[in-house]
Amino acid sequence: MMKIFFLRLLFILVIVFLEISFVDVLLPSMMAPLVIIASVVAWTLIAGFPNALFMIVPLAICFDIVSSGEIGAFSLYAVILSYATSFLSRRLLIEHSGLGMMLYASFAASGTFGYAVFDGASSQGSPFSWTPEIVMRLLSSMLSAELLFSCLLSFVIFFAVYRVAGRFDRYVGLMVQGEALQTK
Repeated sequence: MMKIFFLRLLFILVIVFLEISFVDVLLPSMMAPLVIIASVVAWTLIAGFPNALFMIVPLAICFDIVSSGEIGAFSLYAVILSYATSFLSRRLLIEHSGLGMMLYASFAASGTFGYAVFDGASSQGSPFSWTPEIVMRLLSSMLSAELLFSCLLSFVIFFAVYRVAGRFDRYVGLMVQGEALQTK
């Protein structure tokens, strides 16, 4: 069991490392952590909301701590995004292939847009104290080319992350089965 824990922890650290030292370095104008958001959507689709939380919460907290030094709003956003993904997948009952995957990739892209809105709104303080200048600044940042490019890139990244996370989940499942057989 400890082996599985450390394997999952290593996988989480690799994803955070990939986001911080690869995507953020190559594409510094991205307005959201694309690989992390795609991972949240993919894990929720693969494992379901309750089981995915065991990977999503540590991933989001680790990303928050590494990127800003404290647990921030992204951890809350990741749980909300995971729940919304679970809600969507249960309501639509779409297979995880073909056009269904395009829909889920679109949801990952909208998750990127949602994070930009969430981050922009939470960084401006209380909505009751917003001035017209703050509202215009938020709207102009939501309609920027960088955000559109971030959403498109998130759409593409989702497919790779979904495949890798699916293979990892199957591998861990086989390890759990092997350990269960050894204990009998």
